[in-house]
Order: sequence, then structure tokens, then C-alpha cells
Amino acid sequence: MDFLEIKEKVIKEISSTLDKVEEVGELVEEIVSAGKVFVVGSGRSKLMIEAFAKRLGHLDLDVHVVGEIIQPQASKKDLLLIASGSGRSIFPLNIAKKAKKIGVKIALITARKDSEISKIANLTVYIPASIKLDSPTEKKSFQPLSNLFEQSLLILCDIVAILIQKQKGLQDKDLLKYHTNLE
Repeated sequence: MDFLEIKEKVIKEISSTLDKVEEVGELVEEIVSAGKVFVVGSGRSKLMIEAFAKRLGHLDLDVHVVGEIIQPQASKKDLLLIASGSGRSIFPLNIAKKAKKIGVKIALITARKDSEISKIANLTVYIPASIKLDSPTEKKSFQPLSNLFEQSLLILCDIVAILIQKQKGLQDKDLLKYHTNLE
């Protein structure tokens, strides 16, 4: 296969996967109604959810990455948004348990509906994608490891950001007020 053939196959996989995602409206509502939004993930999922955090900041939301040095305290008014393909990554799982004790709402974006984190989450957004833990018979993608989940996660988050932008009536120029000027 050459570049164009692989590109077409990847795009079709992502589109087909995202067609099956539900609970998007609920996720939007949880995010916009939260006092603060905290995000957490591991590996490439962490990179995708951190990119989403940056965009949420551009939308004038109070957003923080768990573990960062300037992270404030969480409260019952807040939302913890977790990205974990397996739904059992150690660091996000432990943070979810701590958040639950505090009373923070928990939203999970995952490729596993029945996972340890989904059992304590208030909202689970399921992306039906392959992850690195799949057996060869479970694998839904020709791509390696968790590529399909991570790609779908990033695009889902970008779509959620657009939905929030529309709901808040913001134009791109409004987002620029919250974009860094030290670059």
C-alpha cells in the first residue's frame, strides 16, 4: 500500500468509528456546566486530552491538567475528564478514585465500556476502536496498537470543542483572546 491508500483507509476507519459514538451531547453539557474541568490520561491518550484542554481554555473554560504544578484543588462543582483506551490505566484510575471521594463528577472517554474506571464514572463515552490490549481476533483496525482510538479521541474532542463554541456563540476571534501570545 502507498500513502494515499493508507490515508483513505485510516480516514474511513476514523469516520466509521465516530459514527458509532454516543453521549456527545451529555459530555458537552458536563463540560460547560462544570466549575473547573480537570483532564487526565496516559501515553498518547494523555497527549490527545491535553490538546483538548488547550482548546477548552481557548473557549474561556477553567481547565487544568492533572499533575501540573499550578493545578488548583478540585471540588464537587468540577469535572474530571479521563481519556483511557483500556479504562484501567493506573494513574487515571487512581485519580478517578480520589476524585470520586471528593465528589467530583467523572467523565471517561474509552474503548472499553466495562472497565474499572467506567464503573465509577458518572458518564462514559464509548469509542468502539481497537487498542493495544486487543487480541488478534478482537482487533478492529489495520493500524498498529491504539492508533484508531487515539485518532478518534482527538477528532471527537475537536468536534466537542466546536459544539461548545457554537453553544457559547463564540467566533474564532473570541478564542484568540485566550490564545497564548508568548510563542
